[in-house]
Amino acid sequence: MSRGDGPRVLVCAGRDPTGGAGIDADATALAAAGARAVCVVTTETDQDGRRVRSFAPRAAQLWRAEAEAQLERGDVAAVKFGLLCDGDALRAAGHLVERWAAPLGLPVVVDPVLAASGGERFLPARELPTFARELLARGVVVTPNTLEAAELSGLPRSDLDLLDGRLAAARRLLAAGAGAVVLKGGHGAEDPVRDLILAAGRDPEWAIHPRIAGGGIHGSGCRHASFLAGRLAAGSALADAAREAGAWLRSLIERGT
Repeated sequence: MSRGDGPRVLVCAGRDPTGGAGIDADATALAAAGARAVCVVTTETDQDGRRVRSFAPRAAQLWRAEAEAQLERGDVAAVKFGLLCDGDALRAAGHLVERWAAPLGLPVVVDPVLAASGGERFLPARELPTFARELLARGVVVTPNTLEAAELSGLPRSDLDLLDGRLAAARRLLAAGAGAVVLKGGHGAEDPVRDLILAAGRDPEWAIHPRIAGGGIHGSGCRHASFLAGRLAAGSALADAAREAGAWLRSLIERGT
């Protein structure tokens, strides 16, 4: 499905029946960023916005073919991956990056959805090396929160309470092949919040913004990554796109939407 105007962004992600996360949230975020979402469902979920009761991955060869059909059109300006919950899905995503996105020079944003906000696990820990091999190693922009960054980097969670620990985690992800890391600080305790923006070969930058008391909305990671992808599709530089994504997400949190 496709919504809105502007550059087309291919989204491969899960479907949340509440619409608060997954492809519906992605489409909303992309429209806000001035882009059009072209959505391919990787996983069906049964959830109510508070907990995930079950989820069922679609056959990877099916959704990969759907994504390739969109890429073959030649007018996709960026790719965003969300929920990929098994090795087959990761390999399908890796194929799309290697065969299509990289040769075409498309920005690829990956929201590493390892677990639901309620704690339900999506991607088994045994598949983390597959994630690194199929996605990080292909130069993507990865957008973890501190919990995800700790797991992906292999550092203790407590290390990422400190800004030096976040920088160390991001550097590990770059060493694994990521093109850039936007490490969100919302799960930390500092006020103001500091989001790290680190691209290969560049000095680190920090996007600083006030913490919103009690702030948090369902699907915040999906929305942030998709808005970022939309701005990259429109030609924004990474740091500018990351700051715009953070500001937009904060506006949603302030409104409680």
